[in-house]
Amino acid sequence: MAYMKKNFLLALMVLLLLVVSSYARFNMMVAKGKIESICTKDVNHSLCFEILKPTPEIEKLDFSGLAKFVINYLSRYTSDTLNQVKMFEGNTTGADLQTLQLCAELYDDSLFHNDRALKVLASKDYDNLNTEVGFTLAYTDTCNDELITMKPVPQVLFKKNSDINAMSNIILVILECFIREVKIRC
Repeated sequence: MAYMKKNFLLALMVLLLLVVSSYARFNMMVAKGKIESICTKDVNHSLCFEILKPTPEIEKLDFSGLAKFVINYLSRYTSDTLNQVKMFEGNTTGADLQTLQLCAELYDDSLFHNDRALKVLASKDYDNLNTEVGFTLAYTDTCNDELITMKPVPQVLFKKNSDINAMSNIILVILECFIREVKIRC
């Protein structure tokens, strides 16, 4: 009798272990499916998959949480880019310096709008979230237009600016395709 009871408990523990591990794999697949559904839209696929690679932190997030995660990531990246622009300013003169100063101002403004984007996302004000992210897109377009006039074109800054633009597009895809009830762009 004790032997059967011991085997029953052992079988129950194995069953419980299988159920828990299956649930964890299912959650990972759901998270991976969410990420694939975002990153296969009209965005920079490789950057999207790099930012949203499945981690325990990412797996727990709903679409609003993913948008918040990308906005925070974008803010850190923009801040790093702003610091890099300021370093370039020290070695630049003339029209090129004016270009860098303009881009620095636009990155600083983008950080302001990223903070506002987090607030309007929290309040579920999706129209204003679209507007706040749209500011960053406009700023990166303006900065790109100016950067290509520099001789030589600072490819590092051009790439970073393009990445900021791409991250903004990822946020808009999450908003428009997965958060809003009425899909506008999808």
